[in-house]
Amino acid sequence: MKQSSPVILHHKYSLEDGHVTKQITSVEGFRGMMIVRKAKEYRKSTPFKSVITLKELKSNPQFLKQANVVAFHIHHGSQTTKYEFLKEKYGLPMFVGFRGNDATAFPRKKKNLKQLKRLFKTADMFFPVCEHLKRRIMQLGCPEDKIRVLYGGLDLNRFEYRPRKLDSQDNIRFLAVGRFVEKKGFHHLLRAFARVRKTQKNITLTLIGRGPYETEYARLINKLNLKKNVEIVPWVDYQKIQSKYYSSHIFCAPSITDQNGNQEGIPNTLKEAMATGMPVISTTHAGIPELVKNNVSGLLVPEGSVKQLEKAMKWLIEHPEQWAKFGENARKKVEADFNLAIQLKKQKEFYNEVLLKQQ
Repeated sequence: MKQSSPVILHHKYSLEDGHVTKQITSVEGFRGMMIVRKAKEYRKSTPFKSVITLKELKSNPQFLKQANVVAFHIHHGSQTTKYEFLKEKYGLPMFVGFRGNDATAFPRKKKNLKQLKRLFKTADMFFPVCEHLKRRIMQLGCPEDKIRVLYGGLDLNRFEYRPRKLDSQDNIRFLAVGRFVEKKGFHHLLRAFARVRKTQKNITLTLIGRGPYETEYARLINKLNLKKNVEIVPWVDYQKIQSKYYSSHIFCAPSITDQNGNQEGIPNTLKEAMATGMPVISTTHAGIPELVKNNVSGLLVPEGSVKQLEKAMKWLIEHPEQWAKFGENARKKVEADFNLAIQLKKQKEFYNEVLLKQQ
């Protein structure tokens, strides 16, 4: 893309590669540039080649015109405060994403709710990642006419469709991927897995991730006598994660609402697993039913129910002949509604919907 292309400034939690990367680097007709709060946040391994610090931005107001900056996009509704001057002082159109915590736990504090209510008046357009979060921010006071649901899209060329089948000598390999935090529900998964293993000896579970609950999970694995059957793998490079899906049979995403009210949008790892044709087990939590249809593209259980999670795991173990059907339906769903190319096209249309009004 030419340097003269219109620039949209972006801010997200970090410069690490991940599910949001393409929304920053690959929207046709625009060049994405990352804003970081401090220079020390920059790292050589980042996929973002255009990066500017907040200090540099504030000290050189001419930069916005020189670089042809036309708007800015903050990817988490809880992270907007330091960047609102771009709207208030320079009149740049402001786009804001909502991904989970920012629409659920964050507004529980009175000062945060006040911040969001002001934001709903100031910003031009809001991008919740699912219909569930759209309803949440509307309840908080966001005008519906400012909201456009923007699903996180998946690069279907990266996540190849490989229907699962069970060879007679195989252990059945369960997989779960995500940050080790309460809302991922992995403590429930470990307890359900322990119950299943009482009657099913040929099963394994791999948990990929890291986070504050890692010590607790290790303790629980030891307590439940699962050390030989459960493996914890530190976070895998995002560009290599698909190999972990291909080597597994059944994916689990037992998400729950945590004690602070924090919820998911729709777990991107669940989309990735489904795209590869893996049968999935998840919960009726947040936006997940927008992705998974129970008994069609996977199995859904009530969030927080170890018993129902155990039942779903046993059913898939006992019915490997159903894996291919679930996997095929899952792939079709992702292709239809969570295709990266389609979502990036929508993102471009949403940007232009606001930008063309400014001309």
